[in-house]
Amino acid sequence: MDKTQANKLILEGTRSQAVRKKLVERTRGSKAVHELGESALAQEVVGTVHLPHPIYIESAEGPCLTDVDGNEYIDLTGGFGPNVLGNKPAVVEAALSAQIKKGWHFGIPSAPQQELAELVKAAGPCVDHVVFCNSGTEATMFAIRAARAFTGKEKVALFDGSYHGVHDYALVKADETSDRSRPTQTFLGGGIPETIGKDLMLTLPYRDNTAFDIIQEHKDELALVMIEPVQSSNPRLDSGDFLHGLKAVCEESNVLFMLDEVITGFRIDYGGCQTYYDLKPDLVTYGKAVGGGLPVGAVGGRQAVMNTFSGRDGAPFIFAGGTFSGNPLTMTAGVAATTYMRDNQAEIYPYLAEQGNRLASEVNSFCESRQIPARIMNAGSMFHLVFTNKDIESSRDLSNEWKIAEREFYLHLLSHDVIVPGIHLAFLSHAHRPEHVDKVIDAFKAAFEDLQADGLV
Repeated sequence: MDKTQANKLILEGTRSQAVRKKLVERTRGSKAVHELGESALAQEVVGTVHLPHPIYIESAEGPCLTDVDGNEYIDLTGGFGPNVLGNKPAVVEAALSAQIKKGWHFGIPSAPQQELAELVKAAGPCVDHVVFCNSGTEATMFAIRAARAFTGKEKVALFDGSYHGVHDYALVKADETSDRSRPTQTFLGGGIPETIGKDLMLTLPYRDNTAFDIIQEHKDELALVMIEPVQSSNPRLDSGDFLHGLKAVCEESNVLFMLDEVITGFRIDYGGCQTYYDLKPDLVTYGKAVGGGLPVGAVGGRQAVMNTFSGRDGAPFIFAGGTFSGNPLTMTAGVAATTYMRDNQAEIYPYLAEQGNRLASEVNSFCESRQIPARIMNAGSMFHLVFTNKDIESSRDLSNEWKIAEREFYLHLLSHDVIVPGIHLAFLSHAHRPEHVDKVIDAFKAAFEDLQADGLV
């Protein structure tokens, strides 16, 4: 069948129909759990893989997840990014077990918070001081507040295709119908005051030097330019020149420059993209990996800006609190994971890059040889499968043309015991040994063969 037909229905007798039937039969326990909570939950965890129901996970270890029906999958979700060392790494499990015997929430500070702060400071070239919070969303929210207080200016710029969390300022996005080089703002979802997009935020074109002109035009009102050094929607490691140019124009324009390293920190390199690209921003945000798999966020940066969190040395004071910020369990997990990554960085990060590049290379060669309109984009161990024949410069180049094929592909992967998050940004971990990556490559190839047999690609 042609593409138009494929996007309308999955015909009787196709491999896709057989795969769906097989998956439903072997995930009856997940269906029961789903039905149990369906009347109470307004929304499932974002990013889960859906059949008629999500897959519910019972346990995790190393590179694998096991669902409530006992099915084991090679895990490419990576906990949505935190699990650089894999699921339930022994070093973190041991540290948490010891801390739980002492207590898990005190409200007042504990020693692990100080230890993790020193580790983050030593890892991040720009970090003179650090503040902990509970998520990447909180981290970018606090960084924006600090920048506004420090500069006395209100407007903040982010880039087309970026993701900085779920607070109102982060959910400003480029209107995809607007000029690529000078995008206008809209929102990802409702409930956000129009004035935020109109008066307080600015959207810049990604990997386009027109962004530099726009910053200079708005320099008197811009407090902060924030950017993912590797966009989660467009993972690539060839943006170094653009990032250095961006930093230079921010310095020249007296605008603070922030790297959002919530995903890339302690994953691309031990020092994140700061050390990978030799960049020293004014502010940096962390999350995910720095918590060792527990909920965490952090803001770091140069002392003058970070003084806003305390009002030290006459800096304007901002409030940034949280009941569980710096809690001993998260800090303990963070210390254990970060110390291990520091002590083994010479082996961990080259290995992650090698395996991520191998996965991308082998899958992309297969797709090219079969004329399949798909390829993996990767930045080391983080990767995104895109269904398109076009060159990708920014997230605007991603296509909805093959949405049905894309949806079915992930179900075929699931049938081959490989699970990818519904957000489609996927991760390898240090626990994925070469034989696991081999199985992932074989599963990708088999899933594509199934799609071709059904005429979906």
